[in-house]
Amino acid sequence: MLPRPETAAATRRNIARKYKLSEFPEPRQFLHIRCGDDILDMLTAGGISGDKIKWFDALCEGPLHRHATDRARQQERAAWGAVRFDIPMRELSRDLMGQDWRVDQAVHYDETVLWFEADLFDQLILVYLLNRLAPLRRRTRLSLICIGSFPGVKRFIGLGQLRPAQLATLFPRRRPVTWGQLRLARRTWDALLQPEPLLLSRIGAMRSTALPFLPAAVRRYLAEYPSVRNGLGRTEQLALEALAAGAGTGAEVFQAVQDRERRPFMGDLMLYAALRGLASGRFPAIAGAHRKLARLDPGQFAHQPLRLTDTGKGLLANQLDWFAVSGVIRQIGGVTMRGAGPRWRWDTRRRVIVEQRWR
Repeated sequence: MLPRPETAAATRRNIARKYKLSEFPEPRQFLHIRCGDDILDMLTAGGISGDKIKWFDALCEGPLHRHATDRARQQERAAWGAVRFDIPMRELSRDLMGQDWRVDQAVHYDETVLWFEADLFDQLILVYLLNRLAPLRRRTRLSLICIGSFPGVKRFIGLGQLRPAQLATLFPRRRPVTWGQLRLARRTWDALLQPEPLLLSRIGAMRSTALPFLPAAVRRYLAEYPSVRNGLGRTEQLALEALAAGAGTGAEVFQAVQDRERRPFMGDLMLYAALRGLASGRFPAIAGAHRKLARLDPGQFAHQPLRLTDTGKGLLANQLDWFAVSGVIRQIGGVTMRGAGPRWRWDTRRRVIVEQRWR
């Protein structure tokens, strides 16, 4: 994406051109926001008018803290993403700045339409955007399309599965964003930033008519905390189980994990970054033909031959604890866990967060 323009010197025409927005004509058009670019062209092909933009950041991974400015938050996310995905920090920072700026241009439109689905990736971005757009509610109508299934689609994974004509049928069914949705989004965002997961755990245990897919998404988020059994997050557990079941490359592991998820939410690079973590440290859980697997770019994992190490087998047998053997530092929202005995764990049987006190 292009860098955020210097608005003090740029004309509205230049801003609109650089960010592919209309020059805010009268009557103002719809603004459509999606957490990726998978359906943006298809919305146009389906005859849905208005400007289409994406807001993309894997908020379901990495640190989320309260910051005094947008710039500080963007810098933290860019710094983490640069290490996690081997993408230049400056590029990520520009992307995040530009995305936030474009969302703020909703004030120039009569209606802003959010296009989302039920999985974890979408739900946390939806929470973020509802919080960002809430102060603008008096200047633009906010509408939401958020589905977990579609007629005729046996296993619905996301809006990207749908054809333009199918997407067009969703547009008349959009609903105005309610105060109840905004309140729950604010409560959830605040809980994500907390240094303890207890408030978030309560949201995961609730039932919601305002955002009905959110509690299950939060539970899946909490399942990335180290397990009480072996210190693995759920994604790590599924990846090792896939290798044990015969998956031989990163791409095969990715597909196996996708098949096991009730609502798949990870892109392939996100999974490959997790694999790189499992290949790191003095006692890696996986190894492969490449001698320095942990130093590969995540994108290089797709066709790399992979196998379990003795450590990986011990983890699957619940004989080892990944935190104890790896020395990993894990940041999940506002919570940072380090050392052999993390305070917060995920009870895989009861599906709840538990606190462990270490002497």
